[in-house]
Amino acid sequence: MTELRIVKFFNRLGRGTAIDWVTDFVSRILYLAVFWMLFAIAIFFLAENGKIIALAMTIAAGLHFLISEGVFKRLLLKYFAKIRPYVEHPKEVFPIGRRHSDSSFPSSHMSANLAVFTVLAYFYPSMWLIITLLVLLIAFARLHNGMHYLSDVVAGIVFGIVYGIVGIYLSNAVVSALL
Repeated sequence: MTELRIVKFFNRLGRGTAIDWVTDFVSRILYLAVFWMLFAIAIFFLAENGKIIALAMTIAAGLHFLISEGVFKRLLLKYFAKIRPYVEHPKEVFPIGRRHSDSSFPSSHMSANLAVFTVLAYFYPSMWLIITLLVLLIAFARLHNGMHYLSDVVAGIVFGIVYGIVGIYLSNAVVSALL
């Protein structure tokens, strides 16, 4: 019940204002996918150690799709399925943006973004403040939009960090093996 109160609180903040537009925009999967692909390509070609960083980002994102999307939301659905707040409480939580109908656990938006953010924070530690602000914005958006409970968001953050760490480790291992 506490989680519902948290979602309702965030869902009501700034409803009907530009906040709805911002949270809808930062939650659009197509924009996020295009942004991260272009970002990875730019890093690959322009950054020092760009190939390692892009490889780590690709591995981390791949782990997200394999585990969060494949294992949790497909194979283990009957054990981890969780109804989204706006579906479970339609009179109390107003959906903003695309109305996802799959399981809300874990938050795929958080998992995918944290996977990449973890890699970026490792290679660019001076970016931690910007990364933290982006994480908070996306977490806020998922709650504000009525798509996730706090536990979904936290699980997505934890999974994403693990995917990022594994991506860093594997990319460094590949590079070491090739040298």
